[in-house]
Amino acid sequence: MADQLPLDRWPEFRRVHDYLAAKAPPGKLPGRQHVDPVDLPDLLPRIMLIDVDRSATTARRYRIRLMGSELVALHGADVTGKYVDQAIRGGKEIIAAYDDIVASRRPQHSEDNVRVAGREFIPYERIAFPLAGDGENVDMLLLIFVPKLPPR
Repeated sequence: MADQLPLDRWPEFRRVHDYLAAKAPPGKLPGRQHVDPVDLPDLLPRIMLIDVDRSATTARRYRIRLMGSELVALHGADVTGKYVDQAIRGGKEIIAAYDDIVASRRPQHSEDNVRVAGREFIPYERIAFPLAGDGENVDMLLLIFVPKLPPR
């Protein structure tokens, strides 16, 4: 699960990775049912949950189920309940990355800038972890974001 991930670059990355690895059934992916927010209260402001919606006839879609309070502040709006392609600029690239995670069933690291019109671009890193309620088929993504803010 950890191949090529910079897990030790940010302690948040390592904690989420190790937490999910400990919760996963042997040989399976963890599911949303294995994640208890009480276990990661200090990370919740930086976590996003994305539902994998397979009901669309043309392509898979991704709906934002949960957006942590720090992410809402960085984004400038709470887009919980909206689809990524409707709520986030650069949605095509993000959707392609999510499609890769769903297909490979492997977490993915990325670095980018907050993509919101009229807002300062804020660099961040994130790791998106696949979740599967049945242990096999990815039905949700858990993302942990770390803004790379300049030192104060």
